[in-house]
Amino acid sequence: MRTLVVVLAALVACRGGDTRSAPVTKAPLGDTHAGSYTGSGGWHAPPATGSADQWAGSTDPWATPPSADDPDDPPSLAERHRLAEQACPVVKAPYFYRIEKAGKVSHILGTRHISVPLAKFPHTVTDALSTAKLAVFEVAPDDHGTVETKKQSLPDVLGPALWKHYREIVGSTTADALAQAKPSEAAIMMIAMYEDISAMLDMEIQRQVLAAHIPTAGLESSAFQDELLDKLMDARMLKAEVSATKNRQELADESKKDLSEYCAGQSDKPGMDEDTRKDMLAAGYTQAELDAMDEQLVYARNASWIPKLEKMFADGDVFVAVGADHLRGPRGVVALLAKRGFTVKRE
Repeated sequence: MRTLVVVLAALVACRGGDTRSAPVTKAPLGDTHAGSYTGSGGWHAPPATGSADQWAGSTDPWATPPSADDPDDPPSLAERHRLAEQACPVVKAPYFYRIEKAGKVSHILGTRHISVPLAKFPHTVTDALSTAKLAVFEVAPDDHGTVETKKQSLPDVLGPALWKHYREIVGSTTADALAQAKPSEAAIMMIAMYEDISAMLDMEIQRQVLAAHIPTAGLESSAFQDELLDKLMDARMLKAEVSATKNRQELADESKKDLSEYCAGQSDKPGMDEDTRKDMLAAGYTQAELDAMDEQLVYARNASWIPKLEKMFADGDVFVAVGADHLRGPRGVVALLAKRGFTVKRE
C-alpha cells in the first residue's frame, strides 16, 4: 500500500530541507513513486529552506547516523544510495513535455521527488531549465507557511501489537524518536526507509533556479498541502500502513520497483494502484473513500492548476516541475492543457 502514502509523503519531501538531508521541506503533495502510488515526487538532498525539525519535531531521527553493527538500525545512506543507483542508473524516458500555444513554448517535467538527481536526466531537460524565464513548482520556494498539528502518542494510537511491529520495521531508535509525533511523520519515516534522501529532484531544481536568479512561482500553498497531508495521513491510515507492511524487505523491493518504473518512463496510470486499493479495503476503507482520496490528492489539484498555468504559459519560456502523477491520464495536466488548445509533445 505504498502508493497512497508515498504520494502523501511527497508532500513533505520537496518543501524545504536541511543540510542533514532529512526529507523535510514543503513539497509536492500527491506524488511520488516510492511505492505504488506513482506520482513522482521525491525527496531531495540539501535543502533550499526549512529544517528537519519542522518535519519530525525537535527530535530528528534522520540526524542520528546508524551504527554499522546494530541490525536494529535502519539502512544507511550509503545503502539507500546503492539501491537507487541499481534501480535507476539513468532516467531513460523522463516525463518531460513541450507545451506550445500561439508560438509560445514552455516545458513541464514530471518529477519523482526523492532518489533521483537532476544529473540522471537527458540534456533536453537541463537545457530547458537553463533558458527558462520563470520556474514553477507545486509550492513556491519562498512559501514557508505551516499548519500546526498536535502530536500524538503513537504507541497509544497504534496499540501494543502494531507499535511493536512498527518498531521492528523502522528500528527502536527511530521509533522512540517518534513516540510523540504526528501519524503522517511516522508513516513517511517508514515509507522512505529505502529512499535516497541525498537526491531530491525538486529541491535541486529550486536551488539551481535560485542560484541563476530565475523568478519562481507556486501552484498552491504550503499550508494547503500541510492540511491535506494531516487530513489524509491520519491515525487510521498509519494503522493500515503498518498492518500492510510485512517487513523491511518489502519496503526495499517496493522502492526499487517504483524507482525503476519512473526512470524507465513506464507508469501511465495516475492515482492509487490496485494493490494499494486492496490493502486499504482490507483495512476498512470503502471504494468511495479511496476515490475521494484520489480526487483530493491528484485530480482536483490538477484542475485547479490549469487556469494558473495558462496565464504563465502566455509569455512562454516557463519551466514547470510537479510530481509525475499529475501529468498522467485523461484528467492529468497534460491532457487538460491539450483540451485548452495547447500542443503537447513528450520529448
